Amino acid sequence: MKQEDPAPVSIVALRADAYSPDRKSVIISLTTKFSTAERKYAVPLVCLHDLIVDLQRLNAESEASTAEPVPEPTVTPAVAD
Repeated sequence: MKQEDPAPVSIVALRADAYSPDRKSVIISLTTKFSTAERKYAVPLVCLHDLIVDLQRLNAESEASTAEPVPEPTVTPAVAD
């Protein structure tokens, strides 16, 4: 039996607060839709770089799927005299 993916949590605020003391992570604050509590996370910079790559990939896929296909040129057969 396949387990269903949980519904994503809606984020209403995302902020970068500071660098960690070793400057290898960024401290971010998240606020969710159904809670007023602000949660803080230390996110390694490499994870943020991966996120940027993922966002660029998603953007490219989105643009490719919404682009109108180029129509094929029509060839008119020559009429014999």
